[in-house]
Amino acid sequence: MPRSISSLQRALSDGVNENPDVEVRMRVSSRHLTFASRTFRAMLDGPWKEGNSSSRPIRQISAENWDAFALAIVMDSIHGRHHEIPTQITDGLLTRIATIVDYYECRQAMHFNYEVWAHGKTLPSKLCNAALLWLHVSWVFHDENRFRIAARLFVRFSIGAYDFETHDLPVSGVLDLLDGIRRTLINTVSEVLDSLEQHMIDEDGCDYFKDLDCTAIVLGILVRERHMITNLDPPLVAPFDGYSLHKILRRISRFRTPLSPHNDLDQPYEKDDDEEEHPCTIQD
Repeated sequence: MPRSISSLQRALSDGVNENPDVEVRMRVSSRHLTFASRTFRAMLDGPWKEGNSSSRPIRQISAENWDAFALAIVMDSIHGRHHEIPTQITDGLLTRIATIVDYYECRQAMHFNYEVWAHGKTLPSKLCNAALLWLHVSWVFHDENRFRIAARLFVRFSIGAYDFETHDLPVSGVLDLLDGIRRTLINTVSEVLDSLEQHMIDEDGCDYFKDLDCTAIVLGILVRERHMITNLDPPLVAPFDGYSLHKILRRISRFRTPLSPHNDLDQPYEKDDDEEEHPCTIQD
C-alpha cells in the first residue's frame, strides 16, 4: 500500500506497465470522510450503507473508474495531509479531481487547493476542449469568474449543445442551459430585425433628415439581406443548430452600407470629428 502521493505515482507507473487493471487500496478515516462529504456520510452512516463492516473494525468502500492519483489527492486534502499535494497541476488532472469532488460532494474540503491550482491559470479565448474542461471545473468549484468566461465562449461560439465531445464529463445539463441562452439570443436578434423592418416601413423618413428615399434604400437592403439569410443551409430556424451567435452577429455587421443620399459627392458617408454617427445604416 503506497504511503504517499509520490510513492503512489511510482507504483501506478510500474503497475500500469505490468498490468493495466491495477487495484489501489487507501486507508482513510471515516470521521474525516463523513465530515467532508455528504456522499460518504450517506455511505457510512445512512440507512443505505455501502460500507462493508462485516466483523472487522476496518470498513471497505469500493470505488471504480477513478483516476487513482486524482483520488489520492482528494483523500489527502480531506485528511489535512497537504505537504505532498502538488501546487501546480495540469488542466486534465484538475478536471479529473473536479469530477471526483463533484461525485463525492466535497468541494469545501478542496477549496484551498483549488485556489492554489487555479491561480495564474490562463483560460482559453476560443471554443476548444480546454474551454470544456474549465466549464466543468469552474462549475464544480463555484468559481463564478472563470465560469462566466468559459460560459461566454459557449454562448457566443457554440453551434449547438451536442456539437462537441464531452469526454464523459457530467456537463450535459450545463451545456443544455447555455445552449438555451444561445437560442434565445439568436431569436432575439431575429425579432430585433423584424422590429427594425416594421419601423422603417412605418416611419416618415430617416431619423437624420426625415428623408423617405434614405429609408427606402436602407429598407431595401435589409429586406434583401434577410431574404439571403432565409436561403441559408441549414435553414436559420429554431433551434438554430449549426449557427453560432457570433456568426449571426458578424453577418449582420457585414450587411451592405448604402451610399448616403445626403452626400452630394455620391460617396460613402464620412462624418467629421465633431459630428455624431450617421444613423442611416442597418447596424446603427
